[in-house]
Amino acid sequence: MEDLFYTRYLDNLKVYMHERPDKKAIILLGYIQRDFIRFYRKGELSLGFEYIKSNIERNIDLVKILTPAQITSQMHSFVDDLAHEGIQNHVEIYPFLELQQKYHRLLQKEPVEDYAQWIKKIIYEFGSLMVIDNLSFSCRLESTLDIIYYINANIYHKLTVKDVLIHANQYCNPSKAQRNFSDETHMSIGEFISVQKMRTARSLLETTDQPIQDIAKKLKFYDLNDFSKQFKRKIGMSPLTYRKTCQVNNL
Repeated sequence: MEDLFYTRYLDNLKVYMHERPDKKAIILLGYIQRDFIRFYRKGELSLGFEYIKSNIERNIDLVKILTPAQITSQMHSFVDDLAHEGIQNHVEIYPFLELQQKYHRLLQKEPVEDYAQWIKKIIYEFGSLMVIDNLSFSCRLESTLDIIYYINANIYHKLTVKDVLIHANQYCNPSKAQRNFSDETHMSIGEFISVQKMRTARSLLETTDQPIQDIAKKLKFYDLNDFSKQFKRKIGMSPLTYRKTCQVNNL
């Protein structure tokens, strides 16, 4: 069964055959992308890309039905799958998080017109990270992942290192988890919280017209002044200047 791919079953599935064309096309892309993970794990990027390309060409009339927005949505999912695979199997997980966020931002700005071109760019960039230090999933890595997921899931809450360690204490020794986190990400838990808060703030400033005071409140800063001071210290400019700069760059 290992050599059988998901897409090979689709043409024979009655439910799939009777789906609406657009829904059928989305299912197809999802299965193609899931199949690619097998190549990705082995570092066989060229073979994986050819596999994707051949399936797209074989079903080109179906894929053409999809709008750029529908394909873009599917591409967001693919980016998350590639990042998740990298995080699961590497000690150095931060580059995967950075690349994941980078592509989510790019996809928000530029809907996908050429599926194959986007896929090729994404898989080779993620693939370059996969070969650096491919390591098996470990308990040490698991505690770090758990902390990262907890922070990301609670980014809109008032979050302290103490909160994170109380959570970590449910599964492992919090002191050891703290040391492991620092070893693997090259930053403390407190620094990571700050980085993620600022990253989320930047995204909101770039992609929404929410008032800056509302963003500060949403991310649970003490007040607008506290948010502005921390943002300027980390980013090098005030939130307002940052938003105006982004608006100018997007003209």
